[in-house]
Amino acid sequence: MKQSFTVDNAGIGQAVDYVRAVLESKKIRGKTAAMTALNAEESMLELVAHSSEESQLSVYSFSFPGSVTFEFSIKGDEYDFPDGISSSITDYLTTDDSSVADSLRRTILYKTGRNLQYKHKNGVNTVRLTVSKSSQTLIVTLGALFAAIVAGVLLAAFAPSDWNLALDGNFLTPVKNMYMNALKMIAAPVVFFSIVGCFSQQSNPSGLGRIGGKIIGTYMITTLIAVCVGIGSFFIFRPGDPSVAAGLTADVSAYTSQEVSISVKDMIVGIVPSNFLSPFIESNMLQLIFLAVLCGIAVGLIGDYSVRLRELFEALGELFLKITSLVMRFTPLAVFCSILSMVLKTGPSSLLSVAGMMGAFLFGLVIMMIVYSMILVISGLNPLHFFKLYAPSMLQVFSLASSNAAITINLEACNKKLHISPKVYGLSIPLGATINMDGTSVLLAVQALTIAQIYGVDISRGALITLAFSIILMSVGAPGVPGSGVIILSMLLSQLGVPVEGVALVIGIGPLVGMFISMCNCLGDVIITTAVAKSEKLMDLEAYRKKS
Repeated sequence: MKQSFTVDNAGIGQAVDYVRAVLESKKIRGKTAAMTALNAEESMLELVAHSSEESQLSVYSFSFPGSVTFEFSIKGDEYDFPDGISSSITDYLTTDDSSVADSLRRTILYKTGRNLQYKHKNGVNTVRLTVSKSSQTLIVTLGALFAAIVAGVLLAAFAPSDWNLALDGNFLTPVKNMYMNALKMIAAPVVFFSIVGCFSQQSNPSGLGRIGGKIIGTYMITTLIAVCVGIGSFFIFRPGDPSVAAGLTADVSAYTSQEVSISVKDMIVGIVPSNFLSPFIESNMLQLIFLAVLCGIAVGLIGDYSVRLRELFEALGELFLKITSLVMRFTPLAVFCSILSMVLKTGPSSLLSVAGMMGAFLFGLVIMMIVYSMILVISGLNPLHFFKLYAPSMLQVFSLASSNAAITINLEACNKKLHISPKVYGLSIPLGATINMDGTSVLLAVQALTIAQIYGVDISRGALITLAFSIILMSVGAPGVPGSGVIILSMLLSQLGVPVEGVALVIGIGPLVGMFISMCNCLGDVIITTAVAKSEKLMDLEAYRKKS
């Protein structure tokens, strides 16, 4: 919907009233509505201050479930808009020709304008303002999760099993797969354009190399800690009843027939793709990162075309991030279908049969969360505030059970909730989804040692060291998709001399542990991203600490 207003105090007042009316119609009230109206008013005043004569202020509004977007446009010359991200507040307070009112307005925009986007095209200045009902996202998603658990228990207890299978096969699983396929569909272009933009905008290549070194080094340290935590969790609880071994006769050929290469040489050689399109088609993240870094560096080396290409890549990046935000509106429905499908498939009895193993695994995840919290504390950040901001995204990641599918969710969380520069998260999140598998490492250690104990296989100290090294290597090369952990586990069991039939013990709870693995993996990615951004001063701390 488009509205036009005169370029004077009365017109701006009417435009602000229009913004308030739209917010009210969408049931956005309270602090969010007040801050949105303030941002809208100050943005329009800023546009008017740089407008040409005889201009009109145009206000567009359009909405999507969970958010409302406004666009304010007016003819005028291009100027430096105080977006609060790349600018310094002193730039707007120390200019000799700025009035007190102008300085105050630009200060407000600097401090509160994280959701503002400015552009100048064909002689028209435009500011886009997006407001989301973020406070309701976690409530709705949690409601969907608990509703799915209750519905699953009731259906498993009272509905015929054939009816439950039909419901899962014809509705729940298709909806979940459609949602995950949509996220995977846009993961490759989001990663590619994010990293290209990260490198093309970097004026100091050595600085980017330093950032990359910090990211990879910290990922390797947390992966090593995760393996040690998994081994330690097993020896604390020692789960695994030998009487279970006789019942492990399920057909595991579908898993044991697959192979996962752990050759470091092959992994390094495989980083370079044989053609440009295969990394996108196959979602090979290491190859995609290689291509993106190569293109990003090349963009800055081609002279006159650099600016135009940089703008093109930025526009494409914004396009796919916007598609991501649209897809994520359906998260509550996807969570409901995913959790309900998992409850109907596994059932209470299968969960109870492996309670000891799950207890040791979850204990290990708690220890990893403490490790992550310590990383934040060392970085000078409050862990409670971080978890408050990241909780809605963490719940979405939990329901997906896929690190790759969660890339887009984490990119958006780093951008909009944690206020981290894309120079950091554009590289760290895709890279983390490929090489940082802390949750996977904890689980593999616990499962391998538990199954070995069930079969009475004694694990020596030398075998433990070999196991730890193999887990680190395999987890780095593991695809971030559901089910990959079972394939790797079968290889670890063969390496330890344990019958691979033991995989049958964990196949049934694959969907459940996959959710916890994905949550831990992604939490590690985002926390390390936050810590590195803080150390490099590429994080808007004021906006981060004020975010509620």
